[in-house]
Formats: sequence, C-alpha cells, structure tokens
Amino acid sequence: MDLYSLAQGKWTRGIFLAGGSLLFGMSLGLILSPNKLAAGGVAGISVLLDHFFPLGVGTFTLLLNLPLLALYAKAFGKNATLSTLAAISVCALSADRFSSLAPPVTDTLLAAVFGSALMGLGCGAVFLSGATTGGTDIITKLILRKRPHLATGKVFLAVDGTVCLAGGIVFKSLSTALYALLGLFVFSKVLDSVLYGANKAKLVLIVTAKSSRLLPELLSRADVGCTVISSRTGYTGTAAQTLMCAMKKSRLHTVRKLVAQADSTAFMLVLDSSEIYGKGFELLQQKNKR
Repeated sequence: MDLYSLAQGKWTRGIFLAGGSLLFGMSLGLILSPNKLAAGGVAGISVLLDHFFPLGVGTFTLLLNLPLLALYAKAFGKNATLSTLAAISVCALSADRFSSLAPPVTDTLLAAVFGSALMGLGCGAVFLSGATTGGTDIITKLILRKRPHLATGKVFLAVDGTVCLAGGIVFKSLSTALYALLGLFVFSKVLDSVLYGANKAKLVLIVTAKSSRLLPELLSRADVGCTVISSRTGYTGTAAQTLMCAMKKSRLHTVRKLVAQADSTAFMLVLDSSEIYGKGFELLQQKNKR
C-alpha cells in the first residue's frame, strides 16, 4: 500500500493532517524562524513580519491565510476548506508554541537543511490527506488544478523563491538569502519524495529471441508484468521480442538474474521512471483525486 492509499483511511486521514500540520509548525517555530530563515511562502513572509512586529510567527501565518482561504473555498468547496482551515490552525498554534522554546539548532546551514526537510515532510503529509497548510500551498494547488502535469515541489520552488530573496534584504544578509534558497530546494525535494516517491520505479526493456523461455520466469518467479512487443534487431535483422516490464527497484536484481539464466545474449535496458500508474502501482483514479 502506498502513502496516498494509506492517507485515505477514515482515521489515517486525520492522523496525516494533524501530524503533518504539527511537523510544519514545529519546523517553522522551532528551527526556521529563530534562525531568520524565510524559506518562501506565507511562512517566510510571517518570519519577516515577526522580525518587525513580534506578534508570533504562527499568528501572522493564520492572519495572512484568511484571504487565501476565500479563493480556496470558491475553487474546492466547503469540506476541503474546513480541512485546510484545521491544518492552518494547527500549524499556527504549534509554531507559536514551539517558538517560545530555545531553538535546538543554531547553525544556519543545519537549520536550513533539516528545518526545511521537516517542513517538506509535514506539508507532504497534509497534502496526502487532501488538505493544504495554506499560503502558497493554496496557490500551488490552484496552479496544479490548471496544470496537473507539473511537479508540486517545483511549483513551490518557483512561487517561493522571491520570498527567500526578500529575506536577504530584510535581514541585510546575502548568506541568509542563500541559506533560505537552499532550504527551499530541500523542501521541494522532500515534498516531491513524499508525494511521488511511492511511484518511482524501474522500466526494463529486454530484447531477446528466447521470450518463450524468459517470459514465464518473469511472471512467476519475479512477479512482474510484461508487455511483449514484436521486434527486429537493426544490425542483423533477426526477429526478436522486446519485453517491457515496470517494477519496483527491489525486484530488479531478481529480473537481471533470470534474464542472464534464460538468455545470456539478451539486450537489457534499465530506465528510471518517476511515475507509474496501473495494476501493482497507484491507480490513475487515485492520482486524479489529488
């Protein structure tokens, strides 16, 4: 079962939403804000505002999100908006609560990397639950509704980069801006890993003249599905078959061994696949619900 399916259960949806929001607020209040890292979005703007008006980074996060929630409600409906409001509230409250504690990380580089990774993990969990943590999450989700082919983390990277640069101006430090940009990059990578990591797999193309011997082995012993394509080698013109197989990375070793046993002269091409949908992987219906 992948993370998306796990997050759709009656109880697990709430766990993902609450846990992810708590992680997001913890990273903002406990690590990023004390180190003056405005790593993009409304959270980053809140760090900047809290520098001038110390009302609490979580309080600013909540206030800045209220206008955006109106747009979200219009686009996604009442139920989705209530879930997002719950996530934003937990983020805001936990950020202010954790900001009252002594920061556990005072090294700016470590804070940028691990604080942003923690925020990406939390944001991804909230996204899997069907809600958002507000701010540019809402803007990103609206963009993805019109451009679903875009990777979520890359959209965040584009939208939030200007806030990181603004942080360098406010805090009068180019290093702070660069650390924030590094944090934003880490955030986007972790977020994409949470949302799409379960779909990353291997695509294997096997050109062989002994498919009748190899195919049953792959189906039974490696437990991978195959598509058989009639082929012809370009150099000799010999008739052959190309077996196209999508599989989890953990099964690649078994497949490689079976191919070597069945046909030592086979041509085998292994490709990385960032997303695979269908039986044995995430279904297209699940992807379209996000």
